[in-house]
Amino acid sequence: MLPEAGEAETSIERTAEIYVLRQAALPPASNIVPIRPGALDGLNPREPLHGPAAESVELTRSERDAFREIARALVGRTPAGRDDAWGERTELGIVAPGEPPASTNDERPGAAGADDEEVRRNASAVLDRLPIGVLIIRDARPLYANQTLLDLIGYRDFGEFVSANGLSAMFRDRDPQGMAVEDAGSVAIVRADGQILLVDGRAQAIAWDGAPATLIALRRSPEAQLQARLRAAEREATREGSASDLQIMLDRATDGAVTLDAAGRILSLNEPAERLFGYHQNEIAGESVLMLLAPQSHPEATARLEALSRAGEAEVSFRPLQAVGRDRSGGSIPLALTLARIGPSEAPSFCALVRDLTRERETERRLTAARDAAEAASAAKTDFLAQVSHEIRTPLQAILGFAEVMLEERFGPVGNERYKDYLKDIHASGSHVTSLADDLLDLSKIEAGKLELAFAAVDANNVIRECVSLMQPQAARERVIVRVSLHDRLPRVMVDERSLKQIILNLMSNAVKFNEPGGQVIVSTAVDAAGQAVIRVRDTGVGMSENEVGLALTPFGQVGKVGAKGGAGLGLPLTKALVEANKAEFSIKSRREQGTLIEIAFPNIQAAQ
Repeated sequence: MLPEAGEAETSIERTAEIYVLRQAALPPASNIVPIRPGALDGLNPREPLHGPAAESVELTRSERDAFREIARALVGRTPAGRDDAWGERTELGIVAPGEPPASTNDERPGAAGADDEEVRRNASAVLDRLPIGVLIIRDARPLYANQTLLDLIGYRDFGEFVSANGLSAMFRDRDPQGMAVEDAGSVAIVRADGQILLVDGRAQAIAWDGAPATLIALRRSPEAQLQARLRAAEREATREGSASDLQIMLDRATDGAVTLDAAGRILSLNEPAERLFGYHQNEIAGESVLMLLAPQSHPEATARLEALSRAGEAEVSFRPLQAVGRDRSGGSIPLALTLARIGPSEAPSFCALVRDLTRERETERRLTAARDAAEAASAAKTDFLAQVSHEIRTPLQAILGFAEVMLEERFGPVGNERYKDYLKDIHASGSHVTSLADDLLDLSKIEAGKLELAFAAVDANNVIRECVSLMQPQAARERVIVRVSLHDRLPRVMVDERSLKQIILNLMSNAVKFNEPGGQVIVSTAVDAAGQAVIRVRDTGVGMSENEVGLALTPFGQVGKVGAKGGAGLGLPLTKALVEANKAEFSIKSRREQGTLIEIAFPNIQAAQ
């Protein structure tokens, strides 16, 4: 008489436990890896189950559920006289090591036919519902795989697994039977998509269709799943920490930041934006960003947001908008507004970066006012000097003319020689004032950019010879030797000829004036490595320190002994200004008691063309 379903399930569970105990009592085989290694060592199958060993062989919940399913499939279908555990295992094709497989020629009545086919079908359905992947192989060829394993490694069915050579790919071309036995426990396998999966693997020898085979049981490694969950939790915590750090950074920034949704509604504001507009983010969350802008800035901001929305995944770069913001009280705020797209393409959002331009506009206004005032002052100075020069020239010309007439004694002799000396001083002083007025006027015109220059290709050597001839009498009076060394192939220079003469005369005049009797002034020309024409004026005079050079280049600046030589302190500043106005380079090197070297380099005309 067949047992009831509940009795069969209990009997099957007990049978499974007896089977495990008997397996533990058998001599260990080299080709068997126990399901829980070491759990049944030293256990006597004939002794009752008690103590730690009994607890160690107790079936898990999933194993009990699996055997219950098998019991339901087998209840009422076990051939008479073969309801023992070994008979049930033989029907499933599982044979213990050392035990001969059951004969395929079962002589029991009803042992073959529909019952066998139904048992196999039900057993396959049960195996597919097990939480453990089952793979049966023979000679590195797959014979069976349950659906749990196929789902685990990413194949639709067993046919796809075989056609894709899934066994070789799964174990990376290693012998699966040897690897499973060798690496019992944690095993790395490869899914169909190439992903590496860490599983717990166990292997044992079975009989399949009357021939030896290997059963490999695989399940996800609990440790690997736990580690994956821990890594996911760490990533989530890191993201939350990064978001918190980012918010702190935004709150410490000087510019305001407003996050917007895809429709341009406000999601959040950082602290600078809250201070700028006078709103707390909770007050205006969900409102349009246009409420933070004055009406005249709405069209441009709306057009920019629409352009960003249409851009899709493409990068769009725009210059910041010059917009007008509106604070809580309705006041206007000049802003530099930058709109950008953030977030994933499937759920885009926007951010608005705002910079208050109030201070910049005020600074710009002040700088503009200062520049205008400086230009006005420069123009006024130029006009003043022009008027003064014009007003001075008329009486000066009369003074100089009368002094020359008296010195030449055109209308009769001068009674006293001392008067002649006075007349010479008057003429010299008048000439100096005229020269000073001209220098001031030229310097003012240069600063105002109003100096009229007539550029032309000039032979600098000829200009230097003329200037040396003019300065020779003054050098003779001061007992200073003037030497000239001119390059015979000096290229022509593009310069205003009148300015060039004034430059050379000023430099030679200073070199002679601030020299000592017996000193030398050397005027030379050369061509440098860049092909530029260079004019050098070197003297052996008193020289200057580095600080004194800076003072000497300042208008009306006079240095120590140099100041005692006379002059208004306009020679070097005017010369440097004239050089730069002619697009040349001015450099000066000087050392106390060793003299001064001044170089003027003119651009290469051929290179410029």
